[in-house]
Amino acid sequence: MTASFLILTPPGEPAAAENATFIRDGFRWTAFFFPALWLLVHRLWLWGAIALVLQFAAMALSASPEFGAAGLALAISVSLLTALEGPQALAKAREARDWTLRSVVVARDLETAEFIYYSEHAPQPGAAAASLPASDTSTKAARPPALGLLGYDGE
Repeated sequence: MTASFLILTPPGEPAAAENATFIRDGFRWTAFFFPALWLLVHRLWLWGAIALVLQFAAMALSASPEFGAAGLALAISVSLLTALEGPQALAKAREARDWTLRSVVVARDLETAEFIYYSEHAPQPGAAAASLPASDTSTKAARPPALGLLGYDGE
């Protein structure tokens, strides 16, 4: 099974930087079962706090016989939203801190995605040693389609 990997580099780093971050854009089971914890571990503080409040609200609603179904629906909604949109929120948070989205690679696992990305951005033998500046937008790939719930702007 293949997945999309978003590749981001820190501010001022070239495309072939060794500290590039690969974010798998797909359903996260850990985010589904532990939404607030997953968000907080990934330093998405605001989203984690909101998810925590919504989870407590879902537990309170579930305790009531009249609103038990609403509490269950709220808990499942928070889990699904976090599992599906969590990776996009993580990428957006990095972009807000001036990280650069370099590429989107479709591969079956992380190792293959790294191989594909670094083989495309490896310095060519005999070529000039100059690298692309970090602000070069010609190397940016279009973001894959998302549900659009967290600010997908369709670049």
